[in-house]
Amino acid sequence: MEWLDKSGVVGYILAGISVVTLAVFLERFFMLQLERYRIKKGAGIMAKIKMLIDDNFGMNISRLEDLVSFRAEEEIERISSGIGLIRLSSAVSPLLGLLGTVLGMIESFKQVSEMGGSVKPAVLASGIWVALLTTAEGLVIAITAFLMHHYLQFVVSRIGKYIIREADKQIIGVQNDSAESQPQK
Repeated sequence: MEWLDKSGVVGYILAGISVVTLAVFLERFFMLQLERYRIKKGAGIMAKIKMLIDDNFGMNISRLEDLVSFRAEEEIERISSGIGLIRLSSAVSPLLGLLGTVLGMIESFKQVSEMGGSVKPAVLASGIWVALLTTAEGLVIAITAFLMHHYLQFVVSRIGKYIIREADKQIIGVQNDSAESQPQK
């Protein structure tokens, strides 16, 4: 808590960003785990796609593939919502840390100028230490958010690939069913 007090307003902003980032990550993480479970059981997104294929049985296969692809993209976009906020956090945090450092350096040099010609190295070092603290905070948050973002993107990508594979299998099944139901010549 002492570090947070020393890093000032920018430190509190960074702390707020880190809390929001962690909350979004945890929500998305558990939501994606639940969606993966549903998909494996044929529920959730897969149930919606199966229903779409069943409802459009007899449609031109090319159009059906386009329709299913569009629906799969919508669902992938839905499950990846919020992940952009984590990416934003990873980009903004180091900039805020740098801002805190610049503000801290300004304050340090202000103290030096107020002391006149006699500069005490301890005063200058203390101000610089506090100033650099926000840079470290910003970098820790940014690195963590960067890793969180890429992990969630990886999970969404895996889910998306699985959905497309399973949808393609269902469309091939519809194609085969359609070919079998046509009269033989």
